Amino acid sequence: MTNINPIHDTPPAFGVSNAKPLKTGETDAFGIALNKALDKPRETETKGTSASALTEIASKELNIVSTSDIVSGKTSALLEMLDVYASKLDDPGVSLKNIAPVLEEINTEAGALLKDTQLLAETDSALKKIATQTVVTAQTEYLKFQRGDYL
Repeated sequence: MTNINPIHDTPPAFGVSNAKPLKTGETDAFGIALNKALDKPRETETKGTSASALTEIASKELNIVSTSDIVSGKTSALLEMLDVYASKLDDPGVSLKNIAPVLEEINTEAGALLKDTQLLAETDSALKKIATQTVVTAQTEYLKFQRGDYL
């Protein structure tokens, strides 16, 4: 009964062939392949093949959002902000203190629109003109408000 579970035996070292040697005259294809696989030096297992890294594939014709679309959207948003600003100026119930944050936001958006407008191509000259006029109007209103024209 002492040989049922030999816990005191030392396990074989890694890389040592565990396959039983073949008896003479037997042909065991699997055993031969297993022996060859277990007896290979570890150096050949660690060598890999080099592969070229994948790069991003850029599409030349895919242009989801163009600069003119961005400028057009920002111009429209700035015009809407100016409309809200004008309605607040006409409302006697709204104080100038409440209008100041709206005007600060208008000035910030006007500056961003001006930067984007400078990136437009010559083919978008009409859009560039409209966007520039909107920026000038917004910045003029900002200066008038800061100067105290509406007191």
